[in-house]
Amino acid sequence: MSKLMTLPFMLFARIFYFFFGYEGINVLLKIAPSRITVKILKKFGASIGEDVRIQAPLIIHNADQLIPIYQNLTINNQCYIGRDCIIDLMGKVEIGSRSTLSHRVVLNTHTDAGKSPLKDGALITSNGNITIGEGSYIGTGVTVLENVVIGKKTIIGAFSLVNKSIPANQKAFGVPCKIQDKSNDN
Repeated sequence: MSKLMTLPFMLFARIFYFFFGYEGINVLLKIAPSRITVKILKKFGASIGEDVRIQAPLIIHNADQLIPIYQNLTINNQCYIGRDCIIDLMGKVEIGSRSTLSHRVVLNTHTDAGKSPLKDGALITSNGNITIGEGSYIGTGVTVLENVVIGKKTIIGAFSLVNKSIPANQKAFGVPCKIQDKSNDN
């Protein structure tokens, strides 16, 4: 991608961030080509490896708690992030090398009932990190909750809810997500 095309996006990213914070950058992440998305995320603090593809639209949530705003995001080499993914950065998110997040994956690092009466006992506020091991595959529509580690070379089936850690070399799916059998033994 030429510098001529990159420059306007980077300029808009700075202007939108100045006026609207990270929500302004989210506007660009809805339309930016993959290479531009990677550059924007890096510019604002994310650690992103080589040969990473991130499809638009991408939504980043809770990035206003830190400076630089995306410092809780680490995506290692040769990863693919599909369309319509949501990444919550209240906690740290690390995606291991050669991993794939299919379309509409949600990585949710916190639970907070806000002003709901449920916050007074029925729904406990919590936050934590999410780690996805190297070479893993996260299927379409999967939601991964806080304090979850998905081991390397693990497959999470489509539309699963991952609320507990899954060890390496497993195949798991369901609501809640459960290990089905060993896979990828080598």
